[in-house]
Amino acid sequence: MTRHFLDLADIDAATLRSILSEAKRLKDLRTKGQMEPILAGKKLIMIFEKNSTRTRISFEVAMMELGGHALSFNGSELQLGRGETVADTARVISRYADAIMLRCHGHDKIVELAQNASIPVINGLTEYSHPCQILADILTFEEHVGPLVGKTIAWIGDGNNVAQSWIHAATKTSAGCAGVGKSQRRKY
Repeated sequence: MTRHFLDLADIDAATLRSILSEAKRLKDLRTKGQMEPILAGKKLIMIFEKNSTRTRISFEVAMMELGGHALSFNGSELQLGRGETVADTARVISRYADAIMLRCHGHDKIVELAQNASIPVINGLTEYSHPCQILADILTFEEHVGPLVGKTIAWIGDGNNVAQSWIHAATKTSAGCAGVGKSQRRKY
C-alpha cells in the first residue's frame, strides 16, 4: 500500500515523531556539509495550482541535496482537472516519477490524486491543511524552545489551513492548542 502524506490527522504520534527526528538528523548533516544521497535517482513531480516561492525552493533544494531531481509545473502547464481527469493525471505521473507534491485549492483534489496514484502524494497545501508547514514549524519550535509536550500553542486569526494542521499536530504531540478566530470545517 502506498503511503501518502495528505494531512497530519492521518498519521499517528510515533510516525510524526519519526518524521521530525529524521528531519532533524538530515538538517544536522546539512549543517555539517555531509548530506546523504538517500533520494539518488528519485524524481519528484511538483504541481503548483497555488504558487509559492518557499515551497518550490525548499522542495527543489531538498531533492537536489538528497540526490534526487524535482520537476515543477504550474496549473496551466498540466491538464489536471481540465480535459484530463485527476485520476488519469495520477496514473500518468505514477509511470514516470517516484512521488508527487501538489499545492492546490481543494482538498478533495489531493485526496482524488492520492486514490489514483501508485506513488506517494505529498500535500504542499490545500484550503484544508498545510502539514509540511507545520512540520517545519514544530522542528523550529523544538530547536529554539524545546519539546512541544506540555506547551500551549495559541493561534490568533481565521481558522485556516495552518490552524487546522496545528490542531492535528497538537493531538499527536501532547501540546495544548488555544485559538481565537473562526473555525473551519472539513469540506470534502
